Amino acid sequence: MQIDSDERLEEQPMMHGNGHGRVHPAASSSDFSGEMNQSVSAPSSDPSSSPLYSFHFEKPVPQQQPEQPPPPAAAQPSTYVVQVPKDKVFRVPPPENARLFEHYTRRAKRRSRCSCVRVCTCLLAAILALAVLLAAAAGVMYLVVRPRRPSYAVQALAVSGLAGVGNASAAPAAFSPGFDATVRADNPNGKIGVHYEGGRSHVSVSYDGVPLADGAWPALYQGPRNVTVFVAKAKGSGIRFSQGVRGQMAAAERLRSVPFDVDVEVPVRLQLGGVRTWAVPARARCTVAVDRLAADAKVVSSSCDVKVRFLSWRN
Repeated sequence: MQIDSDERLEEQPMMHGNGHGRVHPAASSSDFSGEMNQSVSAPSSDPSSSPLYSFHFEKPVPQQQPEQPPPPAAAQPSTYVVQVPKDKVFRVPPPENARLFEHYTRRAKRRSRCSCVRVCTCLLAAILALAVLLAAAAGVMYLVVRPRRPSYAVQALAVSGLAGVGNASAAPAAFSPGFDATVRADNPNGKIGVHYEGGRSHVSVSYDGVPLADGAWPALYQGPRNVTVFVAKAKGSGIRFSQGVRGQMAAAERLRSVPFDVDVEVPVRLQLGGVRTWAVPARARCTVAVDRLAADAKVVSSSCDVKVRFLSWRN
């Protein structure tokens, strides 16, 4: 295949470049269709000599760098004016202001002191008025109800556990005495009932100051003008007597008069109609003498003294 010398001269300068470019296929003509078939059968070693290709090279366009902003200008020294309100300006007050301040402060303290005294006076007056009203109500109730003190008497005292106390050779070293006291309670009030709280009651029996047994008063209610008979029990253990006490008890038993002291403390509540008072302690001390130290002992003498802390009780 023959190539025109003019076309070869135009293509040779395009081969000398920097090696960077793009290859564009040349436009083919119908007149060279026969020659293309011949070129396929006999390829040439120089690709630039082929009439189907032409080469041209383009230089890359350099990218422009963004412009940096100029550095900020340094702050220039300036003069500033600060305005302060007139009422915010602090200054030394005149001397007469100090005297006025002391005067007003003294007057404020005097007023507060007077108000406190007034409040305390009103409070005390209210308390006194309430106390007077309560005292008047209690006086009226006392005159209307006229409460009377209940009376108690020990009708029987069964003794156990003290057999042979006078015999030093045959008696045991320790005794466990027991007492069953039959008590008669009389409520002489016509409008007042008495509630006995047995849970907090205490009954003790002693001989010449030596404690022998402890027990409790039974819980019960005694209505107006009522007589109630009940049994209060007391029990002791590990009681040891001296030789002198044993001799005294043996001598008293021979005289058929052995004295015992029975102390009772029981909380009571008084009831007037549907109103029940608070619990007040009732204390009784009874001196009982029996003829012998046995379960079938008989009471020789009995006396009781009752104290109840509730207003004033009459006998």
